[in-house]
Amino acid sequence: MYKDFKAFILRGNVIDLSIAVVVGAAFAKVINAITDILISPLVGIISGGALDFRDKYSNLNGQNATGLTAKEIAEKLAISRYGELGIDVINFIIVAFIAFLIARWFGKYFRLVEVAAPPTKSEELLMEIRDLLKTK
Repeated sequence: MYKDFKAFILRGNVIDLSIAVVVGAAFAKVINAITDILISPLVGIISGGALDFRDKYSNLNGQNATGLTAKEIAEKLAISRYGELGIDVINFIIVAFIAFLIARWFGKYFRLVEVAAPPTKSEELLMEIRDLLKTK
C-alpha cells in the first residue's frame, strides 16, 4: 500500500496540481489585496464615498444597529452582508479575466510553436498520401 501511495504521489500530475493549488492560493491573496487596496478606494473616491462596499448590509431582523460595522453587526444580528459579496464578485471577475488572458496567451504561443515545428515523418507521409489522392 505504501508503494502504491508513493507512486501515486510522485506522478507528475499530482505534483503539478499541488503546485497549481499553492500558486492559485497566493494569486488569490494578491487579487484580494489589489481589490482592497486599489479598487475599493478608487470606487469610493469616484462615487464620492457613496459606494463603500465593505460595510453594506441588510438587517434581516429589524433591530437597531447604528454605529456598528458590518462585522460587528454580523456577530450580534441576523444580517445579509451583500457588500462583501460585491467585493468577492469583483475579485472573481478580476481572477477570471486574468486567467482568460493567460489562457489566450498560451493558446497563441502553442499555435506559434506548432507552426514553427517541422512536420514529422508520419505527417510527411500523410501529406504525400493526401496529395496523391487529390490528383486522382
